[in-house]
Amino acid sequence: YADLLLPATSLFEGENVIVPWVGGNYLLKNNPAIRPIFECRFEWDWLKDLADKLGLYEEFTEGKPALRTWLRENYDILREKEKELPDYDEFSRAGGWKYREQVNQVAFSEEVKDPEHHRFWTPSGKIEIFSKRLYDMKDPAIPAIPGYQACAEGPEDPARSEYPLQLIGWHTRRRCHTIHDNNEWMEEVEKPMVWINPKDAEKRQIHTGDTVEIFNRRGIIRMPALVTDRITEGVCGMPQGAWYTPERAGENSPDLRGSINVLTGTDPSPLAKGNPQHTNLVEIRKYQKPEKNERSRTS
Repeated sequence: YADLLLPATSLFEGENVIVPWVGGNYLLKNNPAIRPIFECRFEWDWLKDLADKLGLYEEFTEGKPALRTWLRENYDILREKEKELPDYDEFSRAGGWKYREQVNQVAFSEEVKDPEHHRFWTPSGKIEIFSKRLYDMKDPAIPAIPGYQACAEGPEDPARSEYPLQLIGWHTRRRCHTIHDNNEWMEEVEKPMVWINPKDAEKRQIHTGDTVEIFNRRGIIRMPALVTDRITEGVCGMPQGAWYTPERAGENSPDLRGSINVLTGTDPSPLAKGNPQHTNLVEIRKYQKPEKNERSRTS
């Protein structure tokens, strides 16, 4: 909830220079395809006006009130360090730039060859087998000396007797997290399916295209199966990011889209404190569509 809503522009309306991730091997120039619609404004513009209202216009703009000036100047600063980059106008016309592949790149080679000038990002500047920072946390799940740690709902969990399959999740090409999951065109790219190994599928009399139910004590997902040896025996998987789509309102209703959150626990991972979507124990069964008279009795 908010008292004021300041609608920002989308990527189709704004201009910017974008990096895919920290240390990514390419740059993108986001050129606007359309003018901002309705009352949407690029963040820089309304923040500049807000700074003006607060008497901070000069401090905010630093004498450069146009966003394009900032984009060009910052790009030129980067170009001083990255000599292979084209000039800003050429970069803008191309819409992006990909760095040359470092074919023979070896991780941490500079730190190993020249440790005096290239230190590791550790307190000692060296490779550390013992971590004082982890030791001070006093968390047995992330010990100071590396070693195998059994996790909740992993291979050793007693719950495996009831839910024998390890469910993992991954990023899919058909959406970015949850974005575009409601785009019907993307169904042509990849349909929601749960992957299962042929040996596990044979035990359950499951074939590719069969509707199955993936379930544990938290919930049920109903979706088609893909039988493939691209996933190992004892493991099943589905993409993350699907929109939660229950069959009906209320608790215990099966999700029909493949929202892996339905089956995922709420305990965070020990170190990163993220969601544990690679450590879910589940079972899979072939879905038997109820007869009409049975549906009428249960509805």
